[in-house]
Amino acid sequence: MSTIALTLPTAFPVVGLGIVSTVFLNLYQQFLVIKARKESGVSYPTLYVSEADAKADAKKMKYQCTQRANQNTLESVPFVLSLLLFLGLFHPRAATGFTLSWVIGRIAYTNGYSTGIAANRTKGVVGKLQYIGLLGLIFGSLYTAGEKTYALYF
Repeated sequence: MSTIALTLPTAFPVVGLGIVSTVFLNLYQQFLVIKARKESGVSYPTLYVSEADAKADAKKMKYQCTQRANQNTLESVPFVLSLLLFLGLFHPRAATGFTLSWVIGRIAYTNGYSTGIAANRTKGVVGKLQYIGLLGLIFGSLYTAGEKTYALYF
């Protein structure tokens, strides 16, 4: 049986900040969804209200948009965390910085979307940080994978 030794960078614990920040982002979004659900009178287990109901009632539209902001984040969290962990093995500070940028951008996205006006989700400069963070994680991971693969074979 062979063994593999894995040496983590000294700064690797900083990756925990990125992980924990995504947890707090989700908790924040869940809080907003629960609040909007109560204010709109949408009962469990209804995930989304009909388009007609949302258009007829501003509170239901606010719930709908808030719920969608949370769901949209949940759709991308697995990718973000996977990229964070991979890139964090080699460049923990950069990986954490990109993740924190993504989280800050997602907070702005959520705050805009939760107004009940869907177009507000992409307004403002802070909301664009999510794209910088995500692209940094993607291209940082791609570069690192290419660099390490090249070093293995050449």
